[in-house]
Amino acid sequence: MEKKTFKLSSPRAMLYLDIKNNYKSFQLIIRNGWAIKFSVYRDENILLVFTSTFTCQTVVRYFTNENDAVDFINFITAQNPHEEMEV
Repeated sequence: MEKKTFKLSSPRAMLYLDIKNNYKSFQLIIRNGWAIKFSVYRDENILLVFTSTFTCQTVVRYFTNENDAVDFINFITAQNPHEEMEV
């Protein structure tokens, strides 16, 4: 099988290196029946993934403002994880 290699100057390689050097992912936590995964890219782009531990309903949201992300975390964790919700 042929190995693919990237030229260091190719746009794809540059994007890969940028993501590798500027992406942080944090440990999954369980809060009030919700599994929450939190990731940050370049300290300004926040990705939140919530999954109900009971219904497996998953909510994914992207934020550029930390305060908005915190407000949404509080909103989701206040919801009943046993029931489907519309977000």
